[in-house]
Amino acid sequence: MTLSELLRPELILTKAAYTSKDELLSCLIERIYSAKEVLPVSREDLANTIHKREQIGGTMLPSGLSIPHARLKDFEGFVLALGMPAEPIPNEGFQIQMMSLMISSQSGGPHYLPTLAALTKISRDQEFFSLLCRAETAEDFIRLIREKDPELA
Repeated sequence: MTLSELLRPELILTKAAYTSKDELLSCLIERIYSAKEVLPVSREDLANTIHKREQIGGTMLPSGLSIPHARLKDFEGFVLALGMPAEPIPNEGFQIQMMSLMISSQSGGPHYLPTLAALTKISRDQEFFSLLCRAETAEDFIRLIREKDPELA
């Protein structure tokens, strides 16, 4: 399976004026529920779970990739939502250029770690990562990913 196969246009936000990490995270959570994802928790509980995870240790990479995530009981799926702010958002001494919100089962399922690895690898390619962060639409973002077509190990 490739990363592009996990991407859904309705779960990719591009070029919006977010002013904080929490605002972008809230928008991604809202987008997930608006896309009719069936999760075993409310929006508020999901946000609390993510915030508790963030307190354990940061999920910000120096490249500008923020990777908040939640592993949920009674959930066997995998949801990936991405957001690219119009302007980088200051956070933890870095600048958020892309946020990747992942929701998975408690075990992480078959997609969590491979997706994390693929996104981390992409973020290290500064030229390509910058190109992705400047994508005008979700479709442009997916097209760019397909051109690289990272395989999920």
